[in-house]
Amino acid sequence: MTERGDFMARVRSALGRSGASRPSRVPADTAFSRDVGDVSRRAWAVLEDASERSAELMADLEGSASTAGWKVARAGSPEEAAAYVRSVAVDVEARTVVRSAHDVLARMEVDAALDRAGIATHTMTLAGNDLDAERRALREIAIHAGLGVTGVDYAVAETGSVVLLARSEVSRLPALLPPTYVAIVERGRVLPSLDELFTLRRDEFYLDNLGSYMNIITGPSRTADIGQTLVTGVHGPGDVHMVLLE
Repeated sequence: MTERGDFMARVRSALGRSGASRPSRVPADTAFSRDVGDVSRRAWAVLEDASERSAELMADLEGSASTAGWKVARAGSPEEAAAYVRSVAVDVEARTVVRSAHDVLARMEVDAALDRAGIATHTMTLAGNDLDAERRALREIAIHAGLGVTGVDYAVAETGSVVLLARSEVSRLPALLPPTYVAIVERGRVLPSLDELFTLRRDEFYLDNLGSYMNIITGPSRTADIGQTLVTGVHGPGDVHMVLLE
């Protein structure tokens, strides 16, 4: 076993996981390539591999996410996914839901589904001239919301993680501030491991599209800062749901 393989085996053992997603055909060193053309070709191969193995990777993600503390559900249609979001909002007695502007949420018509349950929805986007005032107002709404919902840019099967990338029209607040969070993962967005994720990020760097941040969320918020005792929900949502949209 390689040094990296031995390290990952110890991590999986500590997390109680018996196996890992089969590596893609893309070499593990792709994230460190300095050749722009090479990185672009390898990034394309990563996306092709994610598409071709989408069913396998979704199954792997379901297992690793459950181990990481997500409540995982499968939805066979956008309508089923919206119904699941509505059921979570009702269960946690959320009066207000904040959501990102990911396209998948519009296709799910999640606003209408929540409205039928008498729940107000706020989309976290900036549109006016006074951006600082808007950011403060949106943050205040998100702080008091009972539920946050986002799509995801990628998910990672090996770690049970979802990835949110910085874009002007997509806020990370719904994933960070409300006590309950729902992530919608679409087929084809699941990568085998962090190697593939960083290959894609390397390509985005060369395309000058890296953004200002990247959030990797792996289960509920946890901290052991005080007395070395693990506590959930201190720095973010303690109740997290992952919907796998077929």
